[in-house]
Amino acid sequence: MSSAHLIESLQQSIDQIEAQGAQPEPDPLAHDPEYKQTKKRALNILSARDYSVDELRKKLLAREHPEDAVERVLTKLQRAGLLNDQEYAQNYVRVHREKRNLSTSALRRELVKRGVADNHIRFALDQVEDEHEVAFGVALKKARSTVGLPREKRMRRILAMLARRGFPQSISMDVTLRALDET
Repeated sequence: MSSAHLIESLQQSIDQIEAQGAQPEPDPLAHDPEYKQTKKRALNILSARDYSVDELRKKLLAREHPEDAVERVLTKLQRAGLLNDQEYAQNYVRVHREKRNLSTSALRRELVKRGVADNHIRFALDQVEDEHEVAFGVALKKARSTVGLPREKRMRRILAMLARRGFPQSISMDVTLRALDET
């Protein structure tokens, strides 16, 4: 799907959602060229990947769009369901837990850095599997790949990997010993 087609599809979705309301709010900036340009840029940015509200705000302001137009566009996108921090946090946690096996604390840090509210972060993190099991999976995989090395060297490598992924030391030591015993 081309960017132009995706942007057009997003615009149609916004228009359709707005038409469902009983009495659409008059938008004083609807004919403002700066507002239109900001909205077009926001839709173009969102066509590439999901963003948190704060990330999109910073991106639009960095491109020198007027602050009032940016805020109006962000509000419109949130009402249309195209910008939702709670869904963003849930998707981010799910994808990064599966692909990168990050710890809960590392996921929290990343979401805070992206400007997601604490209540959305807590809700998203409550939905994920047990951190011990994720850490054990990472440790077991590393233990299997280091079978020919001395036990101490294997332990250091596994602990280092778990630390880089943000797992607490107490969990890391426990799962490392379990993984080494199983391999």
